[in-house]
Amino acid sequence: MSSTTFTDRKTAGLIKGGLSLTGYHKIMNDLYEEIAGEHWMVHFPYFGSRHDSLIDGQVNLTEACMRYFPDVSGKRLLEVGCGNGVQSMYVLTNHGPAWVTGLDYNSDNVELATRIAARKGLESIDFVESDAQKMSSIPDNSYDCLLNVESAFHYPDKDAFFREIYRILKPGGTFVIADILMKPNNRNVLLRWWERRLSQNYWPIDRYRARLAAAGLRSTKRKTSPIRS
Repeated sequence: MSSTTFTDRKTAGLIKGGLSLTGYHKIMNDLYEEIAGEHWMVHFPYFGSRHDSLIDGQVNLTEACMRYFPDVSGKRLLEVGCGNGVQSMYVLTNHGPAWVTGLDYNSDNVELATRIAARKGLESIDFVESDAQKMSSIPDNSYDCLLNVESAFHYPDKDAFFREIYRILKPGGTFVIADILMKPNNRNVLLRWWERRLSQNYWPIDRYRARLAAAGLRSTKRKTSPIRS
């Protein structure tokens, strides 16, 4: 087989993978392992300075989210949409919760996260496969903190997700969400088709605020951190 043929097939595989959500995550996980020698967070970076690396930017976003929680040490924290689990592991080792659960819809992500945690020798953490819109394996009033980073824009029924958050959080618990929002624009037909292929269901910020309130979650002074009454 010629190198040209191999390259063409590999490129075709990347393109095909990029047209599905499962394929996209597999590509990103494989790229990190090949390029960096380890898996890392796959959310967008938040750069604090021009000198920040990609990994610095990813940690910055996680830390920005964690600042919206009260002290999580000794608490139970659930990350919904945990992907490869690296962010959940970072929170466990750097913020000291009593227990962390990472939940993801993708079984490959859950298996990968479980392997990484075992290799690192981490305890007080587990990973479960479940739909964020119906987390039937998670008991009522079972977590103090719930984190969701750049995942909710994939959920077609975010109202169901918010109701699940209300059910799972202990009274007074805190939910922190970082998401990609919709802005008024005229996206072309090709872009809208690609968004549907990747299960991208964007909402504007005002709709988020209204629907969070409808689910019984009230905002703190920092309006991106709803808490359960």
